[in-house]
Amino acid sequence: MTKATANQFVDWGSEFHTPPWQANDAIGINPGVTTAFDLLTAAGVSPALTPQWQGSGAGLFITGLGGVEANQGGNGYWWVYLVNGKMPDVSCAAYALQPGDSVVWDYKHYSSGMKQAVHPPLV
Repeated sequence: MTKATANQFVDWGSEFHTPPWQANDAIGINPGVTTAFDLLTAAGVSPALTPQWQGSGAGLFITGLGGVEANQGGNGYWWVYLVNGKMPDVSCAAYALQPGDSVVWDYKHYSSGMKQAVHPPLV
């Protein structure tokens, strides 16, 4: 039986973080990692993403990753996420991962309409 895993890609952008992106493949989906939010805090993800958030459950909102905060200094950039190239309509703490899902976290400017660039799935 193949272990259920998901992939994660974080895009900070070079002006906000060095290195500008981080990919982690094959993070185990198990009883402790079942949502897109759990993937952010999964043990063994290196370097650590040290997420910050407000709220909980369906109202949880990511306010920072790796020291890069949402709307840092009023810059108009916010953290958004995609799963398999699409923006879910639920909080990352409510999105139930499926085996093989690819989660992308992107630091996007509000003027972009918060629409995501489609990153290729991590394999």
